Amino acid sequence: MKICLIVGAFPKMKCGIGDYTHRLAEELAKDGNEVHIITSKRADVNSETLKIHNIMDKWGFSELKLIINKIKEISPDIVNIQYPSNEFVNNYMVAFLPLQIKRKIKCKIIVTIHEYVCLYLKTRIKYYLTFSKADKIIVAEEEFIDLIKKDFKDLNIEYVPISSNIPRSQITPEKKEELLEKYGLKNQKVITYFGFVVLSKGLEYLFECVSKLNNVKILFIGELKEEVEYHKSLKKLIEKLKIKDKVVITGFFEDEKDVADLLKISDVCVLPFTEGVKKRNGSFLAAYNQEIPVVTTSKNNKDIDGNGIYYAKPNNEEELLEKINKALDDKKEIKRDELTWKKVAESYKKSFNEVMKNGGKNYKK
Repeated sequence: MKICLIVGAFPKMKCGIGDYTHRLAEELAKDGNEVHIITSKRADVNSETLKIHNIMDKWGFSELKLIINKIKEISPDIVNIQYPSNEFVNNYMVAFLPLQIKRKIKCKIIVTIHEYVCLYLKTRIKYYLTFSKADKIIVAEEEFIDLIKKDFKDLNIEYVPISSNIPRSQITPEKKEELLEKYGLKNQKVITYFGFVVLSKGLEYLFECVSKLNNVKILFIGELKEEVEYHKSLKKLIEKLKIKDKVVITGFFEDEKDVADLLKISDVCVLPFTEGVKKRNGSFLAAYNQEIPVVTTSKNNKDIDGNGIYYAKPNNEEELLEKINKALDDKKEIKRDELTWKKVAESYKKSFNEVMKNGGKNYKK
Protein backbone atom coordinates (compact mmCIF):
# COMPACT_ATOMS: atom_id res chain seq x y z
CA MET A 1 0.00 0.00 0.00
CA LYS A 2 1.17 3.54 -0.73
CA ILE A 3 0.57 5.75 2.32
CA CYS A 4 1.01 9.52 2.67
CA LEU A 5 1.22 10.92 6.21
CA ILE A 6 0.76 14.68 6.63
CA VAL A 7 2.17 16.17 9.83
CA GLY A 8 3.17 19.68 10.87
CA ALA A 9 6.34 18.69 12.72
CA PHE A 10 8.77 15.85 12.24
CA PRO A 11 12.17 15.07 13.79
CA LYS A 12 14.35 16.79 14.66
CA MET A 13 11.63 19.32 15.45
CA LYS A 14 10.54 18.94 19.09
CA CYS A 15 6.97 17.71 18.92
CA GLY A 16 5.18 14.71 20.42
CA ILE A 17 2.92 14.36 17.38
CA GLY A 18 5.97 14.45 15.12
CA ASP A 19 7.65 11.68 17.15
CA TYR A 20 4.42 9.66 17.09
CA THR A 21 4.18 9.98 13.30
CA HIS A 22 7.85 9.06 12.81
CA ARG A 23 7.58 5.86 14.85
CA LEU A 24 4.29 4.91 13.20
CA ALA A 25 5.73 5.54 9.73
CA GLU A 26 8.81 3.42 10.39
CA GLU A 27 6.65 0.48 11.51
CA LEU A 28 4.35 0.82 8.48
CA ALA A 29 7.41 0.84 6.21
CA LYS A 30 8.84 -2.28 7.88
CA ASP A 31 5.69 -4.09 6.81
CA GLY A 32 6.43 -3.41 3.14
CA ASN A 33 4.31 -0.28 2.63
CA GLU A 34 5.62 2.68 0.65
CA VAL A 35 5.39 5.52 3.18
CA HIS A 36 5.62 9.21 2.28
CA ILE A 37 5.76 12.07 4.80
CA ILE A 38 4.72 15.63 3.91
CA THR A 39 5.97 17.96 6.61
CA SER A 40 7.64 21.29 7.41
CA LYS A 41 10.85 22.58 5.88
CA ARG A 42 12.37 22.72 9.37
CA ALA A 43 12.18 18.94 9.71
CA ASP A 44 15.62 17.38 9.44
CA VAL A 45 15.61 13.59 9.49
CA ASN A 46 17.41 11.04 7.39
CA SER A 47 15.64 7.78 6.71
CA GLU A 48 16.43 4.88 4.45
CA THR A 49 12.88 3.55 4.70
CA LEU A 50 10.70 6.69 4.43
CA LYS A 51 10.22 9.15 1.59
CA ILE A 52 10.25 12.55 3.29
CA HIS A 53 8.96 15.70 1.58
CA ASN A 54 9.82 18.60 3.91
CA ILE A 55 8.28 21.26 1.65
CA MET A 56 5.85 23.25 3.84
CA ASP A 57 6.64 26.63 5.37
CA LYS A 58 3.63 28.50 6.81
CA TRP A 59 0.93 25.86 6.19
CA GLY A 60 -1.28 28.66 4.85
CA PHE A 61 -3.55 28.87 1.81
CA SER A 62 -0.64 30.16 -0.28
CA GLU A 63 0.79 26.61 -0.03
CA LEU A 64 -2.44 24.73 -0.74
CA LYS A 65 -1.56 24.20 -4.40
CA LEU A 66 1.95 23.03 -3.41
CA ILE A 67 0.71 20.32 -1.07
CA ILE A 68 -2.07 19.17 -3.42
CA ASN A 69 0.42 18.86 -6.28
CA LYS A 70 2.77 16.87 -4.06
CA ILE A 71 -0.03 14.48 -3.06
CA LYS A 72 -0.96 14.11 -6.76
CA GLU A 73 2.67 13.31 -7.55
CA ILE A 74 2.81 10.69 -4.77
CA SER A 75 -0.58 9.26 -5.85
CA PRO A 76 -1.21 7.46 -2.54
CA ASP A 77 -3.85 4.86 -1.78
CA ILE A 78 -4.54 6.62 1.48
CA VAL A 79 -3.74 9.95 3.14
CA ASN A 80 -3.46 10.16 6.92
CA ILE A 81 -3.54 13.68 8.40
CA GLN A 82 -2.08 13.91 11.92
CA TYR A 83 -4.03 16.72 13.60
CA PRO A 84 -3.54 19.20 15.15
CA SER A 85 -0.07 20.73 15.33
CA ASN A 86 1.45 24.01 16.45
CA GLU A 87 2.09 24.67 12.77
CA PHE A 88 -1.67 24.38 12.02
CA VAL A 89 -3.04 26.56 14.83
CA ASN A 90 -3.46 29.93 13.14
CA ASN A 91 -4.89 28.95 9.75
CA TYR A 92 -7.62 26.90 8.10
CA MET A 93 -5.68 25.42 5.19
CA VAL A 94 -5.19 21.97 6.73
CA ALA A 95 -8.89 21.87 7.65
CA PHE A 96 -9.70 22.37 3.96
CA LEU A 97 -7.29 19.65 2.83
CA PRO A 98 -9.70 16.67 2.98
CA LEU A 99 -12.18 18.51 0.75
CA GLN A 100 -9.46 19.44 -1.77
CA ILE A 101 -7.97 15.94 -1.75
CA LYS A 102 -11.38 14.37 -2.44
CA ARG A 103 -12.05 16.81 -5.28
CA LYS A 104 -8.70 16.61 -7.02
CA ILE A 105 -7.14 13.27 -6.09
CA LYS A 106 -10.01 11.07 -4.88
CA CYS A 107 -7.97 8.89 -2.51
CA LYS A 108 -9.08 7.65 0.91
CA ILE A 109 -8.53 9.91 3.93
CA ILE A 110 -8.05 9.09 7.62
CA VAL A 111 -7.62 11.90 10.18
CA THR A 112 -5.86 11.19 13.47
CA ILE A 113 -6.93 13.48 16.33
CA HIS A 114 -4.37 14.00 19.11
CA GLU A 115 -6.15 16.85 20.90
CA TYR A 116 -9.84 17.70 20.97
CA VAL A 117 -11.15 20.91 22.49
CA CYS A 118 -14.16 22.43 20.72
CA LEU A 119 -15.19 25.47 22.77
CA TYR A 120 -15.48 28.17 20.11
CA LEU A 121 -17.35 28.51 16.82
CA LYS A 122 -14.17 28.95 14.75
CA THR A 123 -12.73 25.75 16.27
CA ARG A 124 -15.98 23.90 15.52
CA ILE A 125 -15.79 25.08 11.90
CA LYS A 126 -12.21 23.80 11.64
CA TYR A 127 -13.17 20.38 12.95
CA TYR A 128 -16.28 20.26 10.75
CA LEU A 129 -14.16 20.95 7.66
CA THR A 130 -11.52 18.45 8.77
CA PHE A 131 -14.07 15.68 9.43
CA SER A 132 -16.44 16.36 6.53
CA LYS A 133 -14.59 14.33 3.91
CA ALA A 134 -12.65 11.94 6.14
CA ASP A 135 -13.41 8.26 5.61
CA LYS A 136 -12.43 7.53 9.18
CA ILE A 137 -11.30 9.31 12.37
CA ILE A 138 -8.67 7.80 14.67
CA VAL A 139 -8.36 9.26 18.18
CA ALA A 140 -5.35 9.03 20.48
CA GLU A 141 -7.49 9.35 23.64
CA GLU A 142 -10.55 7.14 24.20
CA GLU A 143 -12.58 9.91 25.81
CA PHE A 144 -12.40 11.90 22.57
CA ILE A 145 -14.91 9.50 20.98
CA ASP A 146 -17.83 10.66 23.14
CA LEU A 147 -16.75 14.31 22.90
CA ILE A 148 -16.59 14.24 19.11
CA LYS A 149 -19.84 12.28 18.72
CA LYS A 150 -21.56 14.83 20.94
CA ASP A 151 -20.56 17.60 18.52
CA PHE A 152 -20.72 15.71 15.20
CA LYS A 153 -22.98 12.84 14.16
CA ASP A 154 -22.40 9.81 11.93
CA LEU A 155 -18.64 9.62 12.12
CA ASN A 156 -16.62 6.43 11.80
CA ILE A 157 -14.33 6.75 14.85
CA GLU A 158 -11.82 4.36 16.35
CA TYR A 159 -9.53 4.62 19.37
CA VAL A 160 -5.95 3.47 18.79
CA PRO A 161 -3.87 3.47 22.02
CA ILE A 162 -0.53 5.21 21.79
CA SER A 163 2.67 3.31 22.56
CA SER A 164 5.63 4.22 24.69
CA ASN A 165 8.78 5.69 23.20
CA ILE A 166 10.66 3.88 25.98
CA PRO A 167 11.09 0.13 25.34
CA ARG A 168 10.75 -2.56 27.99
CA SER A 169 13.97 -2.91 29.97
CA GLN A 170 16.09 -6.04 29.53
CA ILE A 171 18.28 -5.23 32.52
CA THR A 172 20.24 -8.06 34.16
CA PRO A 173 20.46 -8.50 37.96
CA GLU A 174 24.16 -7.55 37.74
CA LYS A 175 23.39 -4.31 35.87
CA LYS A 176 20.64 -3.49 38.36
CA GLU A 177 23.08 -3.78 41.27
CA GLU A 178 25.57 -1.65 39.35
CA LEU A 179 23.03 1.15 38.84
CA LEU A 180 21.85 1.05 42.46
CA GLU A 181 25.49 1.39 43.53
CA LYS A 182 26.22 4.18 41.03
CA TYR A 183 23.36 6.38 42.22
CA GLY A 184 23.70 5.62 45.93
CA LEU A 185 20.38 3.78 46.14
CA LYS A 186 21.38 0.54 47.83
CA ASN A 187 19.29 -0.44 50.86
CA GLN A 188 16.80 2.31 50.00
CA LYS A 189 13.27 2.31 48.66
CA VAL A 190 13.56 3.94 45.23
CA ILE A 191 10.89 6.29 43.87
CA THR A 192 11.43 7.37 40.27
CA TYR A 193 10.14 10.41 38.46
CA PHE A 194 10.52 10.67 34.69
CA GLY A 195 9.26 13.30 32.27
CA PHE A 196 9.36 16.96 31.35
CA VAL A 197 9.54 19.27 34.35
CA VAL A 198 6.62 21.69 34.02
CA LEU A 199 4.03 23.06 36.43
CA SER A 200 1.35 20.52 35.43
CA LYS A 201 3.49 17.60 36.65
CA GLY A 202 2.77 18.33 40.33
CA LEU A 203 6.30 17.71 41.56
CA GLU A 204 5.71 19.83 44.65
CA TYR A 205 3.35 17.13 45.92
CA LEU A 206 5.92 14.41 45.29
CA PHE A 207 8.62 16.27 47.22
CA GLU A 208 6.24 16.98 50.11
CA CYS A 209 5.39 13.28 50.31
CA VAL A 210 9.04 12.20 50.24
CA SER A 211 9.81 14.56 53.14
CA LYS A 212 7.40 12.43 55.22
CA LEU A 213 8.88 9.05 54.21
CA ASN A 214 11.84 7.25 55.76
CA ASN A 215 14.48 5.17 53.99
CA VAL A 216 13.37 6.51 50.59
CA LYS A 217 15.16 8.26 47.74
CA ILE A 218 13.88 9.88 44.55
CA LEU A 219 15.68 8.93 41.36
CA PHE A 220 14.85 12.00 39.30
CA ILE A 221 15.34 11.02 35.64
CA GLY A 222 15.73 14.40 34.00
CA GLU A 223 17.11 17.88 34.60
CA LEU A 224 16.48 20.86 36.84
CA LYS A 225 17.94 23.87 35.02
CA GLU A 226 19.05 27.06 36.72
CA GLU A 227 17.70 29.24 33.89
CA VAL A 228 14.13 27.92 34.26
CA GLU A 229 12.11 29.67 36.99
CA TYR A 230 9.93 26.67 37.83
CA HIS A 231 13.01 24.45 38.08
CA LYS A 232 14.62 26.98 40.43
CA SER A 233 11.51 26.98 42.61
CA LEU A 234 11.67 23.18 42.88
CA LYS A 235 15.32 23.34 43.94
CA LYS A 236 14.37 25.86 46.64
CA LEU A 237 11.58 23.54 47.80
CA ILE A 238 14.04 20.65 48.06
CA GLU A 239 16.25 22.83 50.28
CA LYS A 240 13.29 24.02 52.35
CA LEU A 241 12.05 20.48 52.97
CA LYS A 242 15.60 19.35 53.81
CA ILE A 243 15.44 16.41 51.40
CA LYS A 244 18.50 17.23 49.27
CA ASP A 245 20.12 13.96 50.36
CA LYS A 246 16.98 12.10 49.23
CA VAL A 247 16.90 13.47 45.66
CA VAL A 248 19.25 12.05 43.00
CA ILE A 249 19.08 14.00 39.72
CA THR A 250 20.43 11.97 36.81
CA GLY A 251 20.42 14.54 33.99
CA PHE A 252 19.16 13.96 30.44
CA PHE A 253 19.62 10.63 28.62
CA GLU A 254 19.83 10.30 24.84
CA ASP A 255 19.47 6.51 24.91
CA GLU A 256 15.90 5.39 25.66
CA LYS A 257 17.20 2.04 26.94
CA ASP A 258 19.03 3.86 29.75
CA VAL A 259 15.74 5.43 30.85
CA ALA A 260 14.03 2.03 30.74
CA ASP A 261 16.72 0.50 32.97
CA LEU A 262 16.50 3.31 35.53
CA LEU A 263 12.72 2.98 35.72
CA LYS A 264 13.04 -0.78 36.12
CA ILE A 265 15.30 -0.55 39.18
CA SER A 266 12.75 1.51 41.09
CA ASP A 267 10.22 0.31 43.64
CA VAL A 268 7.57 2.71 42.35
CA CYS A 269 7.27 5.48 39.76
CA VAL A 270 5.27 8.50 40.95
CA LEU A 271 3.63 10.86 38.43
CA PRO A 272 1.35 13.35 40.25
CA PHE A 273 -0.18 15.21 37.28
CA THR A 274 -2.17 18.24 38.49
CA GLU A 275 -4.87 17.63 35.86
CA GLY A 276 -4.84 13.85 36.10
CA VAL A 277 -3.03 11.33 33.93
CA LYS A 278 -3.93 10.80 30.28
CA LYS A 279 -3.41 7.37 28.79
CA ARG A 280 -1.20 8.95 26.13
CA ASN A 281 1.17 10.61 28.66
CA GLY A 282 4.62 9.41 27.63
CA SER A 283 6.04 9.18 31.14
CA PHE A 284 3.09 7.07 32.31
CA LEU A 285 3.42 4.74 29.32
CA ALA A 286 7.17 4.41 29.89
CA ALA A 287 6.66 3.34 33.51
CA TYR A 288 3.72 1.09 32.59
CA ASN A 289 5.95 -0.74 30.10
CA GLN A 290 8.46 -1.69 32.83
CA GLU A 291 5.93 -3.71 34.87
CA ILE A 292 6.66 -1.66 38.00
CA PRO A 293 4.14 -0.11 40.43
CA VAL A 294 2.96 3.34 39.27
CA VAL A 295 1.27 5.97 41.42
CA THR A 296 -0.43 8.71 39.45
CA THR A 297 -3.53 10.92 39.61
CA SER A 298 -6.97 10.82 38.03
CA LYS A 299 -10.12 12.93 37.91
CA ASN A 300 -12.03 9.99 36.46
CA ASN A 301 -13.98 7.89 38.94
CA LYS A 302 -13.75 4.97 36.50
CA ASP A 303 -10.00 4.71 37.13
CA ILE A 304 -9.58 2.23 39.98
CA ASP A 305 -6.43 0.72 41.46
CA GLY A 306 -5.30 -2.50 39.86
CA ASN A 307 -2.38 -4.38 38.30
CA GLY A 308 0.15 -2.18 40.03
CA ILE A 309 -1.46 1.16 39.04
CA TYR A 310 -2.60 3.40 41.92
CA TYR A 311 -4.70 6.52 41.45
CA ALA A 312 -4.91 9.49 43.80
CA LYS A 313 -6.97 12.64 43.33
CA PRO A 314 -4.93 15.45 41.70
CA ASN A 315 -3.41 18.03 44.04
CA ASN A 316 -4.12 15.90 47.09
CA GLU A 317 -0.91 15.34 49.04
CA GLU A 318 -2.52 13.18 51.75
CA GLU A 319 -4.05 10.74 49.26
CA LEU A 320 -0.89 10.68 47.13
CA LEU A 321 1.17 9.72 50.19
CA GLU A 322 -1.32 6.98 51.06
CA LYS A 323 -1.07 5.49 47.55
CA ILE A 324 2.74 5.70 47.55
CA ASN A 325 2.85 3.72 50.80
CA LYS A 326 0.45 1.13 49.35
CA ALA A 327 2.58 0.77 46.23
CA LEU A 328 5.79 0.42 48.25
CA ASP A 329 4.16 -2.35 50.31
CA ASP A 330 2.77 -4.14 47.24
CA LYS A 331 4.48 -7.52 46.81
CA LYS A 332 2.26 -8.82 43.99
CA GLU A 333 3.89 -9.76 40.70
CA ILE A 334 2.90 -7.36 37.92
CA LYS A 335 2.32 -8.62 34.38
CA ARG A 336 1.34 -6.25 31.58
CA ASP A 337 1.23 -6.55 27.82
CA GLU A 338 4.12 -4.60 26.34
CA LEU A 339 3.15 -1.42 24.52
CA THR A 340 4.92 -1.32 21.15
CA TRP A 341 4.72 0.77 18.01
CA LYS A 342 4.30 -2.44 16.04
CA LYS A 343 0.92 -2.89 17.73
CA VAL A 344 -0.04 0.72 16.92
CA ALA A 345 0.91 0.17 13.27
CA GLU A 346 -1.14 -3.04 13.17
CA SER A 347 -4.22 -1.10 14.31
CA TYR A 348 -3.59 1.52 11.63
CA LYS A 349 -3.17 -1.15 8.94
CA LYS A 350 -6.47 -2.69 9.96
CA SER A 351 -8.15 0.72 9.63
CA PHE A 352 -6.46 1.41 6.30
CA ASN A 353 -7.61 -1.93 4.90
CA GLU A 354 -11.15 -1.38 6.18
CA VAL A 355 -11.34 2.02 4.50
CA MET A 356 -9.86 0.73 1.25
CA LYS A 357 -12.31 -2.16 1.20
CA ASN A 358 -15.51 -0.55 2.52
CA GLY A 359 -14.98 3.13 1.78
CA GLY A 360 -15.34 4.21 5.41
CA LYS A 361 -18.28 6.31 6.45
CA ASN A 362 -18.16 10.02 5.67
CA TYR A 363 -19.65 12.67 7.88
CA LYS A 364 -23.23 13.28 6.73
CA LYS A 365 -24.21 16.91 6.46
